[in-house]
Amino acid sequence: MNQSIISTRYAKALMITGRGNNCLDAFKADMDLISATISENPMFRQILDNPVIKPQQKRKVMSELLEKYVHPLTLNFVNLIIRNRREIMLADVLRNFIDLYEKSKGIKRAHVISAASIDETVKQQLQRQLNRLFHADVKMTAETNPDLIGGFILRVGDRQYDASLSSALKRMRKTLAV
Repeated sequence: MNQSIISTRYAKALMITGRGNNCLDAFKADMDLISATISENPMFRQILDNPVIKPQQKRKVMSELLEKYVHPLTLNFVNLIIRNRREIMLADVLRNFIDLYEKSKGIKRAHVISAASIDETVKQQLQRQLNRLFHADVKMTAETNPDLIGGFILRVGDRQYDASLSSALKRMRKTLAV
Protein backbone atom coordinates (compact mmCIF):
# COMPACT_ATOMS: atom_id res chain seq x y z
CA MET A 1 0.00 0.00 0.00
CA ASN A 2 1.16 3.52 -0.75
CA GLN A 3 2.94 5.17 2.19
CA SER A 4 1.23 8.51 1.63
CA ILE A 5 -2.19 6.83 1.87
CA ILE A 6 -1.19 5.11 5.10
CA SER A 7 0.21 8.28 6.67
CA THR A 8 -2.93 10.20 5.67
CA ARG A 9 -5.13 7.55 7.28
CA TYR A 10 -3.19 7.76 10.53
CA ALA A 11 -3.44 11.56 10.45
CA LYS A 12 -7.19 11.42 9.85
CA ALA A 13 -7.60 8.94 12.70
CA LEU A 14 -5.74 11.33 15.00
CA MET A 15 -7.97 14.21 13.84
CA ILE A 16 -11.10 12.18 14.64
CA THR A 17 -9.70 11.24 18.05
CA GLY A 18 -8.79 14.85 18.78
CA ARG A 19 -12.24 16.11 17.88
CA GLY A 20 -13.93 13.35 19.87
CA ASN A 21 -11.88 14.11 22.98
CA ASN A 22 -11.83 17.92 22.58
CA CYS A 23 -8.04 17.98 22.48
CA LEU A 24 -7.37 18.88 18.85
CA ASP A 25 -5.35 21.98 19.79
CA ALA A 26 -3.27 19.94 22.26
CA PHE A 27 -2.62 17.37 19.52
CA LYS A 28 -1.50 20.14 17.16
CA ALA A 29 0.95 21.48 19.74
CA ASP A 30 2.23 17.94 20.33
CA MET A 31 2.67 17.30 16.60
CA ASP A 32 4.60 20.56 16.25
CA LEU A 33 6.85 19.54 19.15
CA ILE A 34 7.50 16.02 17.84
CA SER A 35 8.03 17.28 14.30
CA ALA A 36 10.57 19.86 15.49
CA THR A 37 12.31 17.21 17.59
CA ILE A 38 12.61 14.86 14.62
CA SER A 39 13.94 17.56 12.29
CA GLU A 40 16.36 19.10 14.81
CA ASN A 41 17.71 15.90 16.33
CA PRO A 42 19.20 13.40 13.86
CA MET A 43 19.76 10.86 16.66
CA PHE A 44 16.02 10.80 17.34
CA ARG A 45 15.36 10.07 13.65
CA GLN A 46 18.02 7.34 13.61
CA ILE A 47 16.38 5.57 16.54
CA LEU A 48 13.01 5.60 14.79
CA ASP A 49 14.37 4.46 11.42
CA ASN A 50 16.70 1.76 12.73
CA PRO A 51 15.18 -1.68 11.99
CA VAL A 52 17.57 -3.37 14.43
CA ILE A 53 16.02 -1.61 17.43
CA LYS A 54 12.96 -3.54 18.54
CA PRO A 55 9.59 -1.76 18.64
CA GLN A 56 9.35 -2.35 22.39
CA GLN A 57 12.65 -0.50 22.91
CA LYS A 58 11.52 2.33 20.63
CA ARG A 59 8.25 2.68 22.55
CA LYS A 60 10.20 2.81 25.81
CA VAL A 61 12.51 5.54 24.48
CA MET A 62 9.58 7.54 23.10
CA SER A 63 7.67 7.23 26.38
CA GLU A 64 10.65 8.43 28.39
CA LEU A 65 11.26 11.36 26.06
CA LEU A 66 7.70 12.50 25.48
CA GLU A 67 5.49 11.59 28.46
CA LYS A 68 6.19 14.83 30.34
CA TYR A 69 5.60 17.04 27.31
CA VAL A 70 2.69 15.60 25.31
CA HIS A 71 -0.94 14.66 25.87
CA PRO A 72 -1.33 10.99 26.96
CA LEU A 73 -3.38 10.23 23.84
CA THR A 74 -0.58 11.59 21.68
CA LEU A 75 1.86 9.24 23.36
CA ASN A 76 -0.57 6.35 22.83
CA PHE A 77 -0.81 7.31 19.17
CA VAL A 78 2.97 7.38 18.72
CA ASN A 79 3.23 4.01 20.47
CA LEU A 80 0.53 2.61 18.17
CA ILE A 81 2.50 3.74 15.12
CA ILE A 82 5.61 2.05 16.49
CA ARG A 83 3.71 -1.11 17.46
CA ASN A 84 2.38 -1.32 13.88
CA ARG A 85 5.94 -0.83 12.58
CA ARG A 86 5.06 2.41 10.80
CA GLU A 87 7.55 4.62 12.66
CA ILE A 88 9.42 5.36 9.44
CA MET A 89 6.28 7.24 8.36
CA LEU A 90 5.94 9.27 11.56
CA ALA A 91 7.21 12.51 9.99
CA ASP A 92 4.70 12.14 7.13
CA VAL A 93 1.88 11.43 9.58
CA LEU A 94 2.78 14.55 11.56
CA ARG A 95 2.92 16.70 8.42
CA ASN A 96 -0.43 15.33 7.19
CA PHE A 97 -2.04 15.92 10.58
CA ILE A 98 -0.81 19.53 10.67
CA ASP A 99 -2.17 20.07 7.13
CA LEU A 100 -5.56 18.59 8.09
CA TYR A 101 -5.65 20.66 11.27
CA GLU A 102 -4.89 23.88 9.40
CA LYS A 103 -7.55 23.12 6.78
CA SER A 104 -10.12 22.47 9.51
CA LYS A 105 -9.26 25.81 11.15
CA GLY A 106 -9.23 27.72 7.84
CA ILE A 107 -5.50 28.46 8.05
CA LYS A 108 -3.46 28.94 4.88
CA ARG A 109 0.31 28.94 4.55
CA ALA A 110 2.16 31.61 2.59
CA HIS A 111 5.84 31.73 1.77
CA VAL A 112 7.57 34.87 0.50
CA ILE A 113 10.98 34.77 -1.12
CA SER A 114 12.52 38.19 -1.64
CA ALA A 115 15.81 39.52 -2.93
CA ALA A 116 16.45 41.44 0.30
CA SER A 117 15.19 40.86 3.81
CA ILE A 118 11.74 42.24 4.54
CA ASP A 119 11.36 44.41 7.63
CA GLU A 120 8.74 43.55 10.23
CA THR A 121 6.26 46.33 9.33
CA VAL A 122 6.18 45.25 5.68
CA LYS A 123 5.67 41.62 6.78
CA GLN A 124 2.73 42.68 8.94
CA GLN A 125 1.20 44.70 6.11
CA LEU A 126 1.60 41.80 3.71
CA GLN A 127 0.12 39.45 6.30
CA ARG A 128 -2.98 41.66 6.65
CA GLN A 129 -3.36 41.90 2.85
CA LEU A 130 -3.13 38.13 2.47
CA ASN A 131 -5.67 37.61 5.27
CA ARG A 132 -8.11 39.91 3.45
CA LEU A 133 -7.38 38.48 0.01
CA PHE A 134 -7.85 34.84 1.01
CA HIS A 135 -10.51 35.43 3.69
CA ALA A 136 -8.47 33.21 6.00
CA ASP A 137 -5.84 33.26 8.68
CA VAL A 138 -2.63 33.17 6.67
CA LYS A 139 0.58 32.01 8.36
CA MET A 140 3.48 33.56 6.52
CA THR A 141 7.14 32.64 6.38
CA ALA A 142 9.82 34.69 4.64
CA GLU A 143 13.13 33.86 3.06
CA THR A 144 15.74 35.86 1.17
CA ASN A 145 17.35 34.84 -2.11
CA PRO A 146 19.70 37.39 -3.68
CA ASP A 147 19.50 35.52 -7.02
CA LEU A 148 16.09 37.14 -7.53
CA ILE A 149 17.95 40.46 -8.03
CA GLY A 150 14.83 42.39 -6.96
CA GLY A 151 11.16 41.84 -6.23
CA PHE A 152 9.66 38.73 -4.66
CA ILE A 153 7.95 35.38 -5.20
CA LEU A 154 4.81 34.66 -3.18
CA ARG A 155 3.45 31.14 -2.74
CA VAL A 156 0.10 30.50 -1.08
CA GLY A 157 -1.06 26.91 -1.23
CA ASP A 158 -0.68 25.79 -4.83
CA ARG A 159 -0.65 29.37 -6.20
CA GLN A 160 2.49 31.30 -7.02
CA TYR A 161 2.93 34.95 -7.95
CA ASP A 162 6.37 35.73 -9.35
CA ALA A 163 7.23 39.43 -9.25
CA SER A 164 11.00 38.93 -9.24
CA LEU A 165 13.34 40.90 -11.43
CA SER A 166 15.25 37.78 -12.49
CA SER A 167 12.04 36.20 -13.87
CA ALA A 168 11.09 39.43 -15.62
CA LEU A 169 14.54 39.52 -17.26
CA LYS A 170 14.16 35.88 -18.36
CA ARG A 171 10.74 36.62 -19.89
CA MET A 172 12.18 39.69 -21.64
CA ARG A 173 15.12 37.65 -22.94
CA LYS A 174 12.70 35.05 -24.37
CA THR A 175 10.58 37.72 -26.01
CA LEU A 176 13.59 39.42 -27.59
CA ALA A 177 15.11 36.12 -28.76
CA VAL A 178 12.05 35.26 -30.87
